[in-house]
Amino acid sequence: MIKKTAILGPKSFTRVCQLRCLSQLAAKRQENAAEKMLAWQIHSYGSLDELKLSKARLPVLVRPSDVIIKVDAASVNPIDVAMVYGYGSKVLNVMRKVKGCVGKPYSDIEFPLTMGRDFAGTVVSIGHGVDRLKIGDEIWGVVPIEQQGCHANYVMVDSCLVSPKPKNISHVEAASILYAGLTAWSALWYTGGLCYKTVIPSQMYKKILVLGGSGGVGSIAIQLLKAWNMQVTTTCSIDAIDMLQELGADVVINYKESDADSKVIAEGPYDIILDCANQGFENMKSKGYPHSNYITLNSPLLKNFDEHGLLLGAIKNFGDLFKQNIPISEKQSFVKWGFFAPSPTGIKVIEELVEAKKIIPVIQEIFPFDALPKAYERVSEGHLRGKVVINMR
Repeated sequence: MIKKTAILGPKSFTRVCQLRCLSQLAAKRQENAAEKMLAWQIHSYGSLDELKLSKARLPVLVRPSDVIIKVDAASVNPIDVAMVYGYGSKVLNVMRKVKGCVGKPYSDIEFPLTMGRDFAGTVVSIGHGVDRLKIGDEIWGVVPIEQQGCHANYVMVDSCLVSPKPKNISHVEAASILYAGLTAWSALWYTGGLCYKTVIPSQMYKKILVLGGSGGVGSIAIQLLKAWNMQVTTTCSIDAIDMLQELGADVVINYKESDADSKVIAEGPYDIILDCANQGFENMKSKGYPHSNYITLNSPLLKNFDEHGLLLGAIKNFGDLFKQNIPISEKQSFVKWGFFAPSPTGIKVIEELVEAKKIIPVIQEIFPFDALPKAYERVSEGHLRGKVVINMR
């Protein structure tokens, strides 16, 4: 019997090739998905004991704008510690589910959960829509808080949140800057209104008070403000005074001194009080610090959602913000909430200031990757002088 061989036409042949390519691509994705990396993860909320070093699925490119980074260093921020205890879980889970519904695989998965918001590393894979980066580039970047974080060997993030690492700092130094820097930048530039007041000379802010200037956000806030030619008064304990003077603060006050409050008042009035020490508006107001705008980085926003649910939490948030901003007199100050903003614009601003040496990294302590839980413990103790960093090389 003679077997007949089917001869494919041009269209059929092209279609077969396309199917083979798709099949090979799917097989490659399955192969990559099966590969593992090490990641510090939690499988439930509760305490720092929940942190476990696990074998996790290697991230796979999903969108044309995605990049995969081999993490060389990452910092530990207070938000990481708080998230281990479940802080913000209700809102963040809604955000994950929304992303999962719009075709971003694994975005709607809550556990296992990897923390870590800012990092420095090396590009190992790029989406076909990324043209400003190439494999092998040394970069720094941030991860939005609803996404799987960078306390792992590899992390995937949108390329707009990644930029070439400034060449005048190391990967450990680079990992210490962006989360705190973007928090300080967004609180001052957007929440504080510097984005428009700096272009109107008559509206230029002149005096800023930074409460708790020695921490991660405070130390960068001082440097940002001095780069913008503001007059900065800050508070800290006695062991950090020299450091903050070196960072450029005009007046540094030891908050433990008996006359600290009178010294703060004498340096005012302030156009902005940036509270990096969680003193609280009522406590600060009772001390009589003269000011026009009070910005806290510890807003009740996520806490209200956690305690009251989405609907009642939203109502509670509106009420909290409204009652603190009811105009009682002409001298009524404004209470505002500052947040971390994963912004390409902010990254560019900070990058230029780092390259110009107008922002220098301040690092409290460096831990190896296998000692990451100890880094979390150190951050949870507070009273930091700058940042805590994980060196993963």
